[in-house]
Amino acid sequence: MLFDFINFGPAGVTDSANVVEQAQAAPAGGGGFGGLLFFLVIIILMWVMLFLPQRRQEKKHKEMLSALKKGDKIVTSSGIIGKIISITNERIRITTADKTEIDITKNAVAAVLSRSNTEGEQEVSAEKPDKTEE
Repeated sequence: MLFDFINFGPAGVTDSANVVEQAQAAPAGGGGFGGLLFFLVIIILMWVMLFLPQRRQEKKHKEMLSALKKGDKIVTSSGIIGKIISITNERIRITTADKTEIDITKNAVAAVLSRSNTEGEQEVSAEKPDKTEE
């Protein structure tokens, strides 16, 4: 018995049968499907985190450009603030000072500061009215 405990030599027939059973019970190496699944999950996450918000922002910008009309006060992407005088398909003419008029492309409009109700009425400002207490 002590000899079997100290013996580090080659295993007997009964020991080799146990080794074969353990090898058959152990799972084989991972297949390619697990790696492919991980890669697909990464691509889907990248799509959701990067591309969808960009598409939403582009959609909002197109809606804002289609809603522009004469009399709106806008700011361009370069920081020029002006009031729309006329609009064509691709260009907008704005006035920035008393007699200064600039032609810009529609894509240069970054935001609308205030909108006019109609061409003849006053502008509607984005600022809140002052509340006075009596």
